[in-house]
Amino acid sequence: MKKFLFFGFVCLFSTLFSQAKSVHYTDFIDFTDNSGVKYNVMMVTDEHDEDNGRANSTVRILYTTDGNEHLIEFYADCYLEKLKNGNTKISFIPTKNGSVQIIKGKDVTYSPDTFVYEIDSKTSKITGTQSDKNSTKPNPIFYKNTTMETQDRKDEADRFYFRTEAMYSLLKTFYDKKTEDTEKPYFDALGWFGSDGIAYQAFIISVLKEQGRLSSVVRIRYEKNGVINIVQYDTLSEIVLQNDDTIKISIKPKDKIIKNIKGNSSYNADSFSYTLDANDKFISGKQSDDNSSADLSYIKVTNNQEFALKFYSENDEIYQKYFK
Repeated sequence: MKKFLFFGFVCLFSTLFSQAKSVHYTDFIDFTDNSGVKYNVMMVTDEHDEDNGRANSTVRILYTTDGNEHLIEFYADCYLEKLKNGNTKISFIPTKNGSVQIIKGKDVTYSPDTFVYEIDSKTSKITGTQSDKNSTKPNPIFYKNTTMETQDRKDEADRFYFRTEAMYSLLKTFYDKKTEDTEKPYFDALGWFGSDGIAYQAFIISVLKEQGRLSSVVRIRYEKNGVINIVQYDTLSEIVLQNDDTIKISIKPKDKIIKNIKGNSSYNADSFSYTLDANDKFISGKQSDDNSSADLSYIKVTNNQEFALKFYSENDEIYQKYFK
């Protein structure tokens, strides 16, 4: 959302440039004004500039007064800022001299809103406010994204955009890609030496779910007394984007039930905690169980399908699902 420098042609150009041309992310929030009217808000935001943190954003607001539903739109400059306390601040500031477009409704007058919210780096809790030029004090907002799955957001977007609009197609592509990404498997191969001197290998298949959750299948392979053993157990996993843009992955046993795939050796389920950089490269990690802990090494795998055969047979249901 370019700021206006001149009137006339430059002013028109700035307004057109302000509209989000692509979808980098979407936000859904609610707020209630001092008169008790409830507003539903959807923001569509482009990618942020790395230098100044600014992005183009299109804001649509849906609300009802006197039994009549209204849908309005305005453009905003969206700023992303990392605060000294580690939190992230996001501000939607209406484009200077921009106008409000009435998409649906009659006799509507509306003052563009400013939205500011902050994401707590430790708890991921999001709090924020809405205000406009007529506000005597900001109204609190309810940030809805954290309670919505991708399909929920897709359904909600249908309330704000019509199928004939270009943005509708962009949103459909965006949400379809999000769905595709959450179903895509990721593979990690880890190794460590136990306190017993045995070399262990873990092959972890993870599927990214909503809201930073991972669904992971873990198999451990090791040789003991000349016999190859392979075990599997269910896990509770999570992925966290940290302040320095590294990614921390934590994988913990769901329970103490161990499934012997090969061999009959007793086994204590492991927990794994490891960190990847912004390019998904391994930085460091730890393995731990009831008896000990060890540093992890990352096993570079050039052929996941071939490496998986060390842990799975070709007829295994999991192998068929992810490698065939």
